[in-house]
Formats: sequence, structure tokens, C-alpha cells
Amino acid sequence: MDLKIEKDVPIPHTATSLLESMKVGDSVVCNLNECNRLRASAQNSDIKVMSRKLEDNSYRLWRTK
Repeated sequence: MDLKIEKDVPIPHTATSLLESMKVGDSVVCNLNECNRLRASAQNSDIKVMSRKLEDNSYRLWRTK
């Protein structure tokens, strides 16, 4: 088995860490799948969010509380 040890590889951000770094009133533009993932993470973390569909079929998600 040939496994290579890698150093200093950053850990990817999770949806929850993105939401926690947002302040109330901050928003992100995302696609439907990302929006659903963020909404689920928000619900599991007791973070309040609101989203709206945009004209280009993307979504904007705001942190509201």
C-alpha cells in the first residue's frame, strides 16, 4: 500500500463554520443545493436564515439571527 503523508493541507470549511462566521445581515449567493445544505446546517445549529430566489435562478441566503 503506497500512502503519501501530506503536511499543511487546510481542512475544508463546513457549512456550519461559514454560517457561524457570518454576522446578522450578511448574505451569500449560492445555487439550490448549496442553499439547502446551508439551511439544514443552520437548523441543526440554531442559526436563523432566510433565502430568496434571484432572477438568474441562483439563491441569496441571509443570516437573520
